[in-house]
Amino acid sequence: MMSYEVMVAAVSGDPVAMQKVLAYFDGYMDQLCTHAFLDESGRVEYGVDTLRKTQLQGKLLAAMLRFEV
Repeated sequence: MMSYEVMVAAVSGDPVAMQKVLAYFDGYMDQLCTHAFLDESGRVEYGVDTLRKTQLQGKLLAAMLRFEV
């Protein structure tokens, strides 16, 4: 569970608190960004799409900065 103080600090722009929020949602973002990839031999493997995850992290950071306490 994330504390209220961390959320308020993240919304205020504290970089350490923002990292804590990103770390809190890291597993959920991994789950959202996991999909099937084809390897060189044509086999299907599952992995995290890092580009999509980076985009989600950016959207979360932008939303935190727009939020008003």
